[in-house]
Amino acid sequence: MPRVPLNMPKMSMTMEFGTIVEWLVGPGDKISNGDAVVVVTTDKVDMEVEATFDGVMEEIVAGEGAQLPVGEPMAYLQTETADLLGDLFAPPPEPEAKAAPEPAEPAPRRVEPATPASDVSPHVTSAEPIRAVPLARRIAAEAGIDLRTVTGTGPSRTIRARDVREAITRRDRVQAAPAASAPAPAAAAAPMPAAPVPAQTGELLGDDKIRRMRVATANVMNASAAIPQFTVFRVLDLGRLARARETSLKGVSWTSILVRAYALVLREMPHLNGYWVGNGVQRNDRIGVSLAVDTPQGLLAPVVSDPDQITLRQLDRTVRELAEKIKAGQIDPNLFAGGTGTVSNLGGMGVDRFNALLTPPQATALSLGAVGRRPVVDPDGELGVQVACEAGLTVDHRAADGADAARALDLMQTFLKDPVLLLA
Repeated sequence: MPRVPLNMPKMSMTMEFGTIVEWLVGPGDKISNGDAVVVVTTDKVDMEVEATFDGVMEEIVAGEGAQLPVGEPMAYLQTETADLLGDLFAPPPEPEAKAAPEPAEPAPRRVEPATPASDVSPHVTSAEPIRAVPLARRIAAEAGIDLRTVTGTGPSRTIRARDVREAITRRDRVQAAPAASAPAPAAAAAPMPAAPVPAQTGELLGDDKIRRMRVATANVMNASAAIPQFTVFRVLDLGRLARARETSLKGVSWTSILVRAYALVLREMPHLNGYWVGNGVQRNDRIGVSLAVDTPQGLLAPVVSDPDQITLRQLDRTVRELAEKIKAGQIDPNLFAGGTGTVSNLGGMGVDRFNALLTPPQATALSLGAVGRRPVVDPDGELGVQVACEAGLTVDHRAADGADAARALDLMQTFLKDPVLLLA
């Protein structure tokens, strides 16, 4: 059969490299069109790569953790699909004897009652079908792991190779525990005090996906730390908009309103919407607001494109739908491309003020605190009540100065004080 490469796919317009997270099949496994064969990550997003033809996995040339440029081979498959003509002159093949069906599950090993890892989950019965990728079945068979005791983390709770490896680790830890706690022989000398355990030998928190998310965030923040940046703060008066939200803007979230005002500022001040490129600020004609969203997997920042060029209600629907998709795990790499500035809102968590860090190459990041009523003294010395929130604008000092940041927040306040300007 022809040997065909399985190349690193381009999963977004800006993707240049991808990292192999996990192979779902191994050499010798049969693959059908549409089967997920490998999990690839780009930035913070994990995506399953599917086979586009039937065949057999012949060779994996890039292991888990390898980073490859788009278009580079990850593995090679044998397939007849590429040979569209086939051997037209060959005689019809002899019918093959029907092979006996492969058992769906290797027979469980006999395990002594004293082994805690032998328990089968009570909610799973042997009659229920077990969904597992071929590589997971192979690893489980070699290690003597009963797949009925493994919880799958793949689509439709399919058991992946990583799930089996984690089950092996748990089993080995449990089996090693009694030996570790066994009493020392009577003739042994008194034990020396235990040395402190180095931090790097401790158990890492979170599963593989959570740890990859933290590593990706750390990489971004390490790059951010190299940028000279500062933050200016200002209390924004939202009184007129609060009244408008009771009538014409009823139902529109504060996040959508403030994202709209921020986008209008970036449109008016293009150097704050640009990227520092070493010898000046590169202009961006489009605005992409990266909206920080807290998810079970960690912080993700999908991009809202040109929030100032659609109606406020359209923007509000876009923001809500985007947040729901991200929190539900419906992740498309294209949602994270094209950010020119970031908005982070912790007001819903009761935070009044915080410092948002830049996400390179963006030149600004806007932090938003809680919206609420607070006391204010007017120019005549009278005490009143004001609906407001505190905003912080972090700026790349190479692209702008402190006065630019102050003018940006002043312009934002101008938009927020006049709903007509905000809606225009």
